[in-house]
Amino acid sequence: MFDRHTVLLGLFCLAVLVNPAASAAEDNPAVLLHEIDLRAWGGAHDLRLGDLNGDGRLDLLIIQVDHQDIRRLIAMARTGRELWRVEHGPSGRSPHSDVPVQIHDWDNDGRFEVIYAVGGKLRVLDGSTGRLQREGPLPVPRANDCIAFADFAGRGHAGQIVVKDRYRQVWALDHDFSVLWTHQGNPGHYCWPHDFTGEGRDALVAGFTLLGPDGVPLWEADLPRHADAVAVGDVTGDGRDEIAVANCGELVVLLDDEGNELWRHTVDHAQHVILGNFLPDLPGLQVAALDRGTDRSASGTDAILLLDAGGELLWREERTDPGTQRWVSIISTVSGWDDRPEDLIFGFRRGGATPPTLYDGRGRVVAAFPLPNLKASNRAQHADILGDGWTEVVVWNRDWLGVYANAKKPPAADPPPRPRKPEKRLYNYTHYIGMP
Repeated sequence: MFDRHTVLLGLFCLAVLVNPAASAAEDNPAVLLHEIDLRAWGGAHDLRLGDLNGDGRLDLLIIQVDHQDIRRLIAMARTGRELWRVEHGPSGRSPHSDVPVQIHDWDNDGRFEVIYAVGGKLRVLDGSTGRLQREGPLPVPRANDCIAFADFAGRGHAGQIVVKDRYRQVWALDHDFSVLWTHQGNPGHYCWPHDFTGEGRDALVAGFTLLGPDGVPLWEADLPRHADAVAVGDVTGDGRDEIAVANCGELVVLLDDEGNELWRHTVDHAQHVILGNFLPDLPGLQVAALDRGTDRSASGTDAILLLDAGGELLWREERTDPGTQRWVSIISTVSGWDDRPEDLIFGFRRGGATPPTLYDGRGRVVAAFPLPNLKASNRAQHADILGDGWTEVVVWNRDWLGVYANAKKPPAADPPPRPRKPEKRLYNYTHYIGMP
């Protein structure tokens, strides 16, 4: 466990050093590698990353929808070269929630597939060609809120699929689309698989409930509303994983692996929550959360805040940037952008005049990623796209996409083509960011 005296000393130092409103440094290390005008393809509502063509680098899967219904999938290289497309009808309005599409090597054959829900079915496409490999029924048509993959069987591969409706029920399916088990309750926005015991079988964090590999509830925390986001990791440093929760209300909560509440922090509206080693001098991990506030008008604003392993507030952002719609931010944990040992906080869809931005553990800007028309809603992802061990950043709005890299990373030749292994954060990608 962490030492309380050390934490308090760290808090005193941070109170002097933190400036969450710090402006961007003049020496911005982000360089634009590729930019794509998406208007020729009809724009983008969402995006997934994965090695579709097997060359060891990540490709782009552009997703167009009408609310929750998948209308068009367009696979392209990071340079904008189209690989394939699948169409189901004209696109419409973009949702502000998950869409049921993932890229994963579901059958564990070394090649990636695109798995998505449409028309009451789950479809599996060959990642390199877009050809339909197979399809099967959803348990019910409404089980199309999102998709996750888990290893409930303990085979060392996330070979089972998790689907859910919006707020009431979750189903686990095998590779043949047969229902393994189902659970009715309050699963929140996105269920996160995690092996809490180290025995090789995932449990499932379904809102405020932990389900065992067989779907049997192990415990349920007594919390109001529903889970907007969850994040799992050894926050306290005791060798056991905890669960941080943003409850779509006034609470950021840390639970132990038996469902006991360790601490809670009150905000106006907790939306996203992430974990990271943002301040290595402090014990354990830190919890970054987003307070979306209560003002959902055009003048609304939100704030990133950072809590220590014991739930004490280290700092809270005070936004002074101009503009509107500043209450829809998303945050994510980033490592590998540069050679620093600590993690960074990535904020995007920030509204106003703020582009997607990387912040350090003291709230200072590390890098910003400009895109045209900041008044349009923007999104972002991060991953080792080039396969060189460094993290790149993809930012996009409906009409434009850019791939950024750190301009200061050492020059290196392209790595030799090699198959990419599935990455949990990418094949379980969610709009409701919780995991790193």
